[in-house]
Amino acid sequence: MNKTKKIRKKTLVNSIKRGFRIFYNSLETPFFESSIRVSKKIKKFNKTKEDKKWMKELLTTNKVIKRFYKRPELQVLDIDNIQSIYFKSRDQINLAGLVYEPNKNSNKWVIACHWFAGHKSLALHHAMIFAKMGYNIMVFDFRGHGQSQDDSTTMGAKEKHDLMGAVDWLKENRKIDQLALMGTSMGGFVVNYCSFFYKDEFKELNLKFVVSDVAYGSVFSLFLHIRNIYLFFLPKKRTKKVIERLILKQSKQENNLNFHEVSIFHLLREYGNKELFPTLFLHSSDDKVTSSADTYELLIKRSFKEDDYLVFNFSMHTQGIRFHFKSFNYKIAEFINRFEEDDTKFKNIVDQWKLLKFDKKDQLSLLLN
Repeated sequence: MNKTKKIRKKTLVNSIKRGFRIFYNSLETPFFESSIRVSKKIKKFNKTKEDKKWMKELLTTNKVIKRFYKRPELQVLDIDNIQSIYFKSRDQINLAGLVYEPNKNSNKWVIACHWFAGHKSLALHHAMIFAKMGYNIMVFDFRGHGQSQDDSTTMGAKEKHDLMGAVDWLKENRKIDQLALMGTSMGGFVVNYCSFFYKDEFKELNLKFVVSDVAYGSVFSLFLHIRNIYLFFLPKKRTKKVIERLILKQSKQENNLNFHEVSIFHLLREYGNKELFPTLFLHSSDDKVTSSADTYELLIKRSFKEDDYLVFNFSMHTQGIRFHFKSFNYKIAEFINRFEEDDTKFKNIVDQWKLLKFDKKDQLSLLLN
């Protein structure tokens, strides 16, 4: 798929995204896979030249997972089980994705959504526990990210159309016996928002549960937290006015899109907390990008007995799976098993990944937990 002509609106969020993308690229650069090795892998796994971009991306992130995360368990080595796909969002943006099908006889699916300035391959690695629990995985690049069509990033306001486009593709091209959603940061906001706003559609698809990692509850609370961390020199009494101006300006630049409505809190106030899907919330109390207070507030306002949560004392944003690999994945596997009741798969992954045995590499996690 060729990218459509780029749209470069000079909004605050787009400017921040460009900065983050440069930063993330610099972190991945030492791990870039060579073109020669990519070509060899293409032949080995019977892929085509059209697969080169995502293959290079995935082979690079495999290295990141092994050498930087130091968690080879999260690598995707059976590349023959991956297919690249292209589809449209519900507002007709061209999107690129991957379907990973290690469980050929299973019709259980999870759609995993990446974070702001991230991309689909990292979402795939973060969702690998699902593959071990019998699921197949679909990931995709949000608009303005990865191989998808460039467009303004709106922190969930338009990205909800991307996730629902992925749902449409999966529904049309694969059999779905049951479905799960997983999202990190911006992806976490999107899966939370869509599971509420489109709940009737998800009921028909037998959505079992949602896994929300370091998500925010609203754009306003996201901006407020970033102000408290990075713009602490601003007088507190002026904070709300400053954020209001930023949101108003962003809304005007995006054709009067109302960023105050980019809020799960708004949905809960308007529609109440009925007919929710069980959600596992993961966060860290010292997250420097999104606030764990949003997670606690969502838990309180949802007041849903089937929800669960795990909040660490320390972890860099989006890196709970790296700092707390065993606790993080055990909690997700346990949550999945609550609805699957497949003790064999659960025990197998606990034993295979030694999720209850903390060796020298895990001591930092115990100290920070």
